[in-house]
Amino acid sequence: MIPAHIYNDKELFELEKERLFSRSWLFVAHESEVPEAGDYVVRRVLEDSFIISRDEQGQVRTLFNMCLHRGMQVCRAVMGHASHFRCPYHGWSYRNDGRLVGLPFHKEAYGGEEGFKKKGQTLLPAPSLATYNGLIFISMDPDAEPLEEFLGDFKFYLDYYTKQSADGIELRGPQRWRVKANWKIGAENFAGDMYHTPQTHTSVVEIGLFREPKAEKRKDGTTYWAGNGGGTTYKLPEGGLEERLRYVGYPDEMIARMKEQWTQEQLDVVGKDGFMISAASLFPNMSFVHNWPRVEEGSDEVLPFISIRVWQPISENETEVLSWFAVDKNAPEEYKALSYTAYLMCFGSGGMFEQDDVEELGLADQHGGWPDGAATVAQQPYGHAGERAERRGTFDLR
Repeated sequence: MIPAHIYNDKELFELEKERLFSRSWLFVAHESEVPEAGDYVVRRVLEDSFIISRDEQGQVRTLFNMCLHRGMQVCRAVMGHASHFRCPYHGWSYRNDGRLVGLPFHKEAYGGEEGFKKKGQTLLPAPSLATYNGLIFISMDPDAEPLEEFLGDFKFYLDYYTKQSADGIELRGPQRWRVKANWKIGAENFAGDMYHTPQTHTSVVEIGLFREPKAEKRKDGTTYWAGNGGGTTYKLPEGGLEERLRYVGYPDEMIARMKEQWTQEQLDVVGKDGFMISAASLFPNMSFVHNWPRVEEGSDEVLPFISIRVWQPISENETEVLSWFAVDKNAPEEYKALSYTAYLMCFGSGGMFEQDDVEELGLADQHGGWPDGAATVAQQPYGHAGERAERRGTFDLR
């Protein structure tokens, strides 16, 4: 049992910002969002705004969205294409690699280079930047451990979401909305809460969105913990690798590419052990979901989709959710369109699963601190016994 006030305690939230978010690797974008030189997106990490741009040499940059002069934001849009960013306050201009190239009245106001050296000045970069399978992470800690060490064994599972072919994934989005709930509730829900599915999402199963006739079936599977990440899996029917991947809706040409990209150990989780990845979270606030609903009415065929999201803290009791649709870059165009439809049906701002979850996340946060220490929250009930699959991390029945 843990004290319930951890979900709405302001002092604890300030400590989380200081000790968790300032030291961890945080997902801010994917390389497919800035495919061409000049493309950019703007993302916020707590109170800070960052420009993620691809410069004219093709290099990805993450720059503080803050003019060196008086600290104003130099980019007000959330995405776009630009070779330069110009501060609207005094007109200082920067190339998309961060270099200061324009300073109005430089000679008159500053005495030229002797008074203020424009040469060599740049927008401040994020202290640490690294990528994995096209996912762009930053850390506010200049001495952060290498990203791949931070990911640890979670890389094994992350590949299922992000490396289904040699060219990786592409993203659409993000959709954004705010929830009156603490950021941890959503991150925990995706990290291993199979327990809520039969209750919270009963109606989604009952209307025939999935092949399984009862909601209880949707909790069958395992949970795993691997380094700084963890998640859930779904137990597939009997069959071999190809048969099981077809069961969740993947066409043969995509299956062939998966067999080329995944290690034998990764293939065995599906083909030999019979588990398919479902939801997961990477500490502290990045989550994934993989599901396969029916898309066309009257058809038994299902279509898988993948979604990536960030639980961006606003305060101790408010969170901004950023949700992306992710798909294999080399997937057939018809598959991409149907998979996107499947995503919109289930998740995103109008998705059926999303409506269920948002309702519960908000209600879970509506409690006070009285009597002090009396309110507690129980953790997951599954996992006390059962089948174990010896894979990366701790892989146990839930």
